[in-house]
Amino acid sequence: MSAQPWTVQRVLLLAEEYLRERGRSSLGLRSDLSRALGAVLGLDRLHLLLQYDRILSSEERAKFREFTRRLAEGEPLAYLLGKREFFGRPFGVGPDVLIPRPETELLVEKALEVLPRGARVFEPCTGSGCIGISLVLEREDLQVLASDVSAKALAQARRNAEALGVDAERFRLREGSFWEVAEGERFDALLANPPYVDPARPELLDEGVRDFEPHLALFGPGGDPLGAYRELLKGGVDGLVGGAWVLMELGVDTAARVLDWVRRSRSYTGGQVLPDLAGNPRLLLARRK
Repeated sequence: MSAQPWTVQRVLLLAEEYLRERGRSSLGLRSDLSRALGAVLGLDRLHLLLQYDRILSSEERAKFREFTRRLAEGEPLAYLLGKREFFGRPFGVGPDVLIPRPETELLVEKALEVLPRGARVFEPCTGSGCIGISLVLEREDLQVLASDVSAKALAQARRNAEALGVDAERFRLREGSFWEVAEGERFDALLANPPYVDPARPELLDEGVRDFEPHLALFGPGGDPLGAYRELLKGGVDGLVGGAWVLMELGVDTAARVLDWVRRSRSYTGGQVLPDLAGNPRLLLARRK
């Protein structure tokens, strides 16, 4: 009897069985494997489905085995593919930056809604640059100064900006911590997805996030989940013009405390928390007095 051919359908079924045996079962498992194999073959998911009988070469099988092994170890699919879509555009990602998430699109959507024409925006903790880049591509009147303490993250943000054709004068990048990069400048808005996870509560993170995404961008500075918010709001007293908008992503265990701090502050007004599509508290919305 001749050996079974290594078709698309067969290698997908064997890979799925392999991952399930290693405890990697999930609702998105089959989709992840299809996208990984599609990347190997240069096919989108629809065309992959239309070629289930296609026979893979030995080189293609080897590459897909490597992808499957990495998925079995818990590595996020976005790092395998080297990209993740955000606000309808592909952003390059790697282990030096957080993977953009759909929840963060709420921040961009609200900013596009409330920011005045010609607003100057400060966006620290930019990571891949997905927030600031999306803003300037969606609205030609906006200017963004984006920063990150990680030089490698800034390099990724710069590559994304260049790949998406962003005007370097409208999306500036600087290396540094929080407001230190913006000394002497004042802005019409502060937007940020800062590090806010409490390292004492690792259960708040999926295993793949905890093991592969950069801890510098996940955990609050010095282990304090509120530390980044304090620094950003404190610096905004001098760095924001009167009436400036403040929009920051929140964690489920930080939202109430950050909102309470803002409402008791003499420098900010209108504090509220908006939920994401799952109903979780996600976005702080406030204004500089």
